Amino acid sequence: FQAEDGIRDVERSRGLGDVYKRQILGCSRINSAQGWSGVLVDGNHLVLASMDGHIMVLDKDTGKHMWKPDLMRVHEEDEDKRAAYGLPAVSNGIVFVGVYDGKIQAIEVDTGRIVETEVVSDDFEIIGGPLIHENNLYIGSGDGILRSYDLDFSNQQVTFNDDWSYELGGEIWSTPVIHDDTLIITSLDHYVYALNKDTGELVWKVKTGGAIAATPVVQEGTVFVGSFDGVFYAFDLNTGDEEWVFEKASNWYWGGSVIRDKTIYIPSLDGKLYALDIRSGKKKWELETNGPIVGSPAIVSDMIAVGSTDGEIRIAETNSGEVLASCDVGESIESPITADGFEIYFSVRDHSVRALTVKANGNPDEKWDAPYFSDLLKDDKNPQPSDWSPDC
Repeated sequence: FQAEDGIRDVERSRGLGDVYKRQILGCSRINSAQGWSGVLVDGNHLVLASMDGHIMVLDKDTGKHMWKPDLMRVHEEDEDKRAAYGLPAVSNGIVFVGVYDGKIQAIEVDTGRIVETEVVSDDFEIIGGPLIHENNLYIGSGDGILRSYDLDFSNQQVTFNDDWSYELGGEIWSTPVIHDDTLIITSLDHYVYALNKDTGELVWKVKTGGAIAATPVVQEGTVFVGSFDGVFYAFDLNTGDEEWVFEKASNWYWGGSVIRDKTIYIPSLDGKLYALDIRSGKKKWELETNGPIVGSPAIVSDMIAVGSTDGEIRIAETNSGEVLASCDVGESIESPITADGFEIYFSVRDHSVRALTVKANGNPDEKWDAPYFSDLLKDDKNPQPSDWSPDC
């Protein structure tokens, strides 16, 4: 894992160090998990899990909650596992969240009603998010098993029916992706796996030089993913054959990449965003921040928005990497950035959810009257302070 250098860099970001040390240095459990779930745009709603364990549905235009957020349901002895790291999924008006305590919680979008809780594993955590495709839900967990459930939606309920499972050689921290009939998943055992989505049968697997926590991206018959060996890989989707590698980063890859036209933008824990040609892996440009880039960037028209643990959101040109504008939110940004037109959404380590409107010149302005601070809920305070002074 190249553990010592990586841990020193990553520990600058609160929340990340404990996750890495649990895996690499053998610590038993995270003392108190604090997730960095991304924001899912679902029509006029934003769906996410807060870092303090609330499952939330917010109005996209105002940031106000649709119903008072409820804490994730866990057993009393598991309260330190009330967190979600992966992006939620929505189907048939129901939110599905992979909870760190090893369960999937299904919640009605419109009301917040708990529909179902499915125990994936009593002994191992969930870090990646669920993937829903054609009424099947796929999710991996710390026991190294990728599971497929057939979802039965009826009578305003959902039933999880076991479909198939496949045991990988190590823990799963990523979210699976599907292209046609092929499901791609990564593991801390250093491998990328391609499975038949309907049967779970292995199509191919290929080894990298380190553990893989990043969720892969698939486009034009190629699987793209970064590893903890500091190398970014491109593999043929049908065979697993290596097409090219990029070895210029000086630290690990955690966040997923995004693609626009023929360029892939890859975030690294070395604090840089790299723009590569998707056909050759040749570097076009790099953008340097002052802290690890943990979450995925997002494309906004012909610009790209990227967050960093240095607390800044930067808006750059996609063709050159030139930073057009930035906004300092004052706390570490570890969640992925979600774009919806010219709006971007993300969460911050100060327990806030932020919404910014990116102007055509790149300048970001706050969209809501105030961010949504989930930690204020415990004291029954207004989660959107009336005296807020905009950061952007």
